[in-house]
Order: sequence, then C-alpha cells, then structure tokens
Amino acid sequence: MAGNADNQNFWDWFVAFRSPAEIKKNHPEFLMCELCFFICSILTFLHAQRVGGRFKYLWLGVILHGLFVEMVSYWMPDIDSFWHAQGIFMFLGKRLPLYVVCLYPVFLYTASVVVAHSGMKWWAQPPAVGLTVVMLDLPYDILGIKNLFWTWHDTDPNIYDRHYWVPWTSYFFHATFACGFTAVFQASHKLLAPNKETYQHAGLCHETLCMLLAAMFGFPLGVLQFVFLYHPLHDTYHIHTEVCVMVLLIVYGLIVWQGDRHGQRKEIFKRKWFLDEIMTEVIIHYTYFLYLVFTSKPENIEATGVHEPVGPCNVTQPVQTPFGAVLSKSKYLCLENYHEDVFDFHCVKGLPAPGSHWYTICGTPYENHMEYIVVICTVCFLGLTWCLSNLLSGPLPGHKHHQKIPNTKKQN
Repeated sequence: MAGNADNQNFWDWFVAFRSPAEIKKNHPEFLMCELCFFICSILTFLHAQRVGGRFKYLWLGVILHGLFVEMVSYWMPDIDSFWHAQGIFMFLGKRLPLYVVCLYPVFLYTASVVVAHSGMKWWAQPPAVGLTVVMLDLPYDILGIKNLFWTWHDTDPNIYDRHYWVPWTSYFFHATFACGFTAVFQASHKLLAPNKETYQHAGLCHETLCMLLAAMFGFPLGVLQFVFLYHPLHDTYHIHTEVCVMVLLIVYGLIVWQGDRHGQRKEIFKRKWFLDEIMTEVIIHYTYFLYLVFTSKPENIEATGVHEPVGPCNVTQPVQTPFGAVLSKSKYLCLENYHEDVFDFHCVKGLPAPGSHWYTICGTPYENHMEYIVVICTVCFLGLTWCLSNLLSGPLPGHKHHQKIPNTKKQN
C-alpha cells in the first residue's frame, strides 16, 4: 500500500471516494455518523444564510479554521497523533474525511449561536463558546473512539492520559481553540468597527478581514493557552492532564458566570416558530448519540484504513515542548505491547506486516455497556439543556426572526 501511495498522482492523493455500501457492511455506525454530520452541517449553513449579517462570515470562517487546524495537525510530526476512519469522501492522502470538515460548523457555529442568544457580555462569550463546544463534543469523543471513528497514537505523552480512551487534551483542545477563534472573531470586530454591536454587520471588507483573522489566528491563540496552562503543569510538574482540564474549565466557568450575571436580557421576545435550524440540529445531534450508545456493537466493527504505522518496538522519536523539554514517543505501533483497548485484530487472519500504515483493526465490546449508557445519557441531557435553554433565553442579536414585544407595564 505504501508503494501505491508513493506512485499516486495529485488528484488520487487529494480526494478519494469509498462506497457507502462498503462502509455500511463493515462499519455501519460510522456511516450513520457521517450522514448525521452532513445533515447537521447543512442546517447550520441554512441558518447562516437565512439570518445573514455576520453569521454568514462566521460560518465560512469556521470552515476555514477547521481546514487550517486539520492540515497543520497532519503535517506537524509533534501533533500528528490521530487517524480518521475512511469515510465516503476522503482528502489529503486519505487523512481528512469530509464529515470532519462539516464537524466544525456543527460544533463551533452552533456553539456561537447558542451563546449569542444568551445575552451575556461579549468578553465572556469566547470561553462560553469553548464550554459549549465541549458539551457538543463529549458524546462524539467518547463514542467515536469506542466505535473506531478514529484512533489515537499509542504512546504520545500529550495524549497519554485518557478518559474512556479519550485523551483529556482533546477536551482542552476543543475548548481553547473554539475560545481562541471566537475571541479573534469578536475582538477584531470591536477594533475595526468600535461603534457596532458584537453581531452587527460592518460591511464586506471589515467582515471578510475579521473572518480571515479568526480563521488564521484562532489556532495560535488556542496554542497559547496550551503553552501557559497545560504544558507547565503537565510537562514541568507532571500533573495529570485531568487536573489541567478541570482548571481550564473552572476558569472558563467563572468568566462565563461573571459575564452572564451582568448580561442583557431586558428585551421580551417572541419566536416566529419554535424549532429553527439550530434547535433542530442540536436535537438531531444528541439524539443520534443516544441512539448510538444503545444500539452500537463495536465488537463487530472492521475498520480498514490509515492507522498508526506498525514497526519495531524500540524506535522512538522526540516530542518538543514549548519550554525546551524533550519528551519521546514510539515511532511505530508495537504490536507486542500496545495499550489501545478499543481495538484488536481478532477479525483478521494475521497481524499487519512491519511498515504497514494501511491495515484492518477490529472493534472490542463495551467493558460495561450500562456505564457508557449512563455517561452518554447524562452528558447529552446536560448539553441539550444548556443549548436549548440559551436558545430560548433571548433573541439572536439584531435579526428579524425574533419579534420584540413592547413592554406594556405601567410605570410607577
């Protein structure tokens, strides 16, 4: 397979198609995941087009941000630590599924709309968006790795601490990068158009510039939060990543609490309809993962695709840290001693050959299915309650699909 990859032309490398029938046969949970994200991303797009204004630029900026993050992740060896399952449409050497591009508006655009309805101060909205993205991501991360929607590097020190086989840094990433993107998108608008409200359109040139700045600098602003919070605690003081994540979430939570306490919800409003695109999308999103946790049988999954390269167990490579420390990780997956309990090779006749990076892995059963059901039901209930309560709490700033009701109370 490696030899074929070396001889392929640009278009074979850039885009590949896989039959949905093949995915349905060997990995039906993943096919349903792709379709769910396609539908949900279309709903976010329709919402952005209907509402207009800054939200159209927000949607496109989120897509550009997602592409930037994914490409950097594949091409930087220190952070190249995950491999997606093979979807219907794959890009960049079969590393990037189309549904992952759709995932960014489903998470980040949705979270931005949810928080925009809340009426909290603009400076509290970036961490609020980060927290909301984590709530949307939780069931996806927990069930995604269990159902082999992707796999993680086995020994990378930055993703070694796990929660239901999800690296704690995955939650840290989703929170900080969403916060970073939102901070740039809103702060640049405040600087370039100081007389405009947070989501008040400021013209084509201004909004295009804000969109591009957010797409480019959301990544480094997220990295800075890793540099100043995660890396000193984890790399220097050897503090478990769970603690780093909890510290981050507490800091974000305090900022959101302060911004929400002093927010503006003075307007009484009435919706023209109860279910708009974002409400529908949020309900579909959580309903899918509730369905998945009750019905999936990961032990029947056969996932063929790009995975961690197989090779000698004693070969390592350095992992640079921002403060000069050099950690290490195995360069190859050691078949004699790996610690990824979400997959094995029981469904294939033999182990992959040394040097392989395209091979088949097999899912494993839930160790305690009821525990997964309780966890996923809880996080889905939390996320659904948070999103719907904010979507119902106030109007989307400055847009006509909410009607203000004049205050008829008599003044004393």
